[in-house]
Amino acid sequence: MSNSDITDTTGSAAQGRADRLGGRLPLLAPSGLDDEQRQVYDALTHTVVPEAAESGFTARLDDGRFVGPFNALLRAPKIATGMGQWTSQIARAGLAADVRQVVILTVGAAWSAAYEIDAHTSAARAVGVPDAAIEAIVQRRPPRGLSEQVDVAHRLTTSLVVDHVVPDGLYREATAAFGVAEVVAILSLVGQYQTICSILVCFQVPVPELADAPPEARSPDRAGGHPQGVSNHGATS
Repeated sequence: MSNSDITDTTGSAAQGRADRLGGRLPLLAPSGLDDEQRQVYDALTHTVVPEAAESGFTARLDDGRFVGPFNALLRAPKIATGMGQWTSQIARAGLAADVRQVVILTVGAAWSAAYEIDAHTSAARAVGVPDAAIEAIVQRRPPRGLSEQVDVAHRLTTSLVVDHVVPDGLYREATAAFGVAEVVAILSLVGQYQTICSILVCFQVPVPELADAPPEARSPDRAGGHPQGVSNHGATS
């Protein structure tokens, strides 16, 4: 039997897993993008891909296809462009890196958005958020080991996305810790990631290691071996 007669089952299986990373949507190949989509693709390549590499999660596969929320956003390039402008301003608002990551992880946990949790577990670790605090946030328990300011940001975010109310005492703490302008930045960051999580949940976007699992097995509390989906590597946000 010649080598050409042997089926590469390993390669085909890996390709099949990659194809399922879009959830309900097939992943878009770069060669099939129109001009507007290509502009978004190039912008993501210059912004998201380096951030993902630095933080330890995957935004784009080796074949050039984007995963996570970006695969869906490429299908709405005008919205993606507008979101990019908005989110770049939020990123420049002066929030500390650990504040940003704890806010994002808190939103992801509230939405049970496994992909977001996986990605921002890595990003939170990269900026020094303690593992025990990450695990607690993902499991929706009060975290310990955070700075006073980061803890206030976590509690404010939880109050917003879970209870939909900000008590007077918490409001005073937040404005004292951050000032009104940075509180607005936190609220905007919460809104940004509620949008991202809604995309991930609607299109059932899995983390890579769960790509073969049924949708009901992709929730954070079923991401085997890690509490509520906390893994040792990320997938993207």
